Amino acid sequence: MTFQIYHQLGHNYVWNLDSIRDDSTGDGVIIGPRSMERAKVEALDPKIRRAAIFDPQFFLPDLPKGKLDTYDFFPEIAADGFESDEFPETSAAVSADGCVKFQISSNFRYVTIPTRYAGGMPSDFIESQERLFVNPFLEACSDQGCKKKVILQLVLNDNMLKDEEYSADILNWATGFDGIRGIYIIAETSSLSKQVKDSDFLYNLLRFIARLRLNNLTVIVGYLNTESIVLSLADPQIVTIGAYENTRAFHIRTFQEGTGRQQGPRPRLYLSRALQWIDRGYHGAIIRRYPDGATLFDRNKYQALMFKPTFKWHFMKPELYKHHFLELSRQLRRVAATGGRERYRYVVSLIEEAMHVHERMAHAGIILNGDNDGSHLGAWLTAANEFAQDKGWV
Repeated sequence: MTFQIYHQLGHNYVWNLDSIRDDSTGDGVIIGPRSMERAKVEALDPKIRRAAIFDPQFFLPDLPKGKLDTYDFFPEIAADGFESDEFPETSAAVSADGCVKFQISSNFRYVTIPTRYAGGMPSDFIESQERLFVNPFLEACSDQGCKKKVILQLVLNDNMLKDEEYSADILNWATGFDGIRGIYIIAETSSLSKQVKDSDFLYNLLRFIARLRLNNLTVIVGYLNTESIVLSLADPQIVTIGAYENTRAFHIRTFQEGTGRQQGPRPRLYLSRALQWIDRGYHGAIIRRYPDGATLFDRNKYQALMFKPTFKWHFMKPELYKHHFLELSRQLRRVAATGGRERYRYVVSLIEEAMHVHERMAHAGIILNGDNDGSHLGAWLTAANEFAQDKGWV
């Protein structure tokens, strides 16, 4: 019933590693090669690698963005030019063989079979994934005598999850391989809001995770923000936390060609009682107007540093993210200590308390915009309640 917390590594991943070492905020990491070149992965402490999951990030196999081109098994590199319709069996085998060999030699926790990103609900989704990656990787695992547990990555968008027939087909397919022991789910919502506000998306993702668990598969849920608290109701074995927003929500644009330099986001701080990241521009009003407003900010060593008058707030300051790792991991550890109906009741209590916090802020005249308010909480509570009704917990 308990679960582990993994850090989704991206840019400035050293903050995650420091946080795990200094504050015990995670049980392992998911390595993203887009942000971490091969030599640096190979130079990681063997203890870190033993608990790590490698995500090959083959989402766009013809576009090796960032550090992906340092991996000779990335499809575009292995095939000297990737075209899905013309990706020959020999190139697929070379790519799979190299990727499996790298994961085994690095002694990662699992061997991950990657997936290609697909928008919408393509009719050839299953056939394409099986031909390009699943079959070649399973064959490579067999040829290399792999003794590691093999997990399959799935990138599922909200349309896929909400369509009962489509999601059932994917579920039946993904659970039908004897050699696959786990599923690494990445769920993409079409909304660009900073928190998930779609109850149907969350409810259907909860159901999908639960159905995987009924098939005795290990389930890892990646690219999560605070909604990891809600998704814990489906009993995954691993949930993730991340620093920058592109490690807390999956959007394919992160792996596409850039459109030029963009302005960075405003610095925001995680408030655990509000289940929300709050823009720095609101902090003064909260301290002045919210009843005992200063106590609303979680007290820890990073908060103490950030609230010194000399601290220069900026979205690239590590203290913001180490504060988040510390506070969210504390919440998740408390959630993980429960299970079933008890976990549901505890999660509901967290959401209801957060709703109360936001109501009190509004009553005090602190009017937060849609990226900072509690407008996501109703969707979270609805999804949790629906799932609990299915489980017979209410």
